[in-house]
Amino acid sequence: MHLTTDDRLDIAELPSRYADALDRLQPHRLREVFTTDAVWEMIGGIRLVGLDEIMEFMGRPDVHPGAHLMTNIYIDSVSDDPRDGGALVHLCSRGIYPVGASDPRNPTSVFYGRYDDDVVQTDAGWRIRHRRYQHGS
Repeated sequence: MHLTTDDRLDIAELPSRYADALDRLQPHRLREVFTTDAVWEMIGGIRLVGLDEIMEFMGRPDVHPGAHLMTNIYIDSVSDDPRDGGALVHLCSRGIYPVGASDPRNPTSVFYGRYDDDVVQTDAGWRIRHRRYQHGS
């Protein structure tokens, strides 16, 4: 399967769109990121099934750091999707998350992790169907 330059740009924007929706507390914007039947899971932790459940959880300010800084974004592989024969893109990225006060006298701490995404093309564009997050990897 060959991805066009436009496909690659659209896919590479997904991690940033996700981060921005969370940081702005606008979970409805996750419709621009996930399929309606998406799965979001933290390895060894919670598992959210379906866009409504993902948006409800991601809309809670008590479960997120104040910022999601996305980096190391790349397409690892493209294969045929066994569900419908379209493209199945494996997208990798990392997130860095400042926590605590941002003040020269009280520096911000950070934690980080890795995202592994299965991305598919829908009528609305490229969307994440399955997102796996792992702390510190």
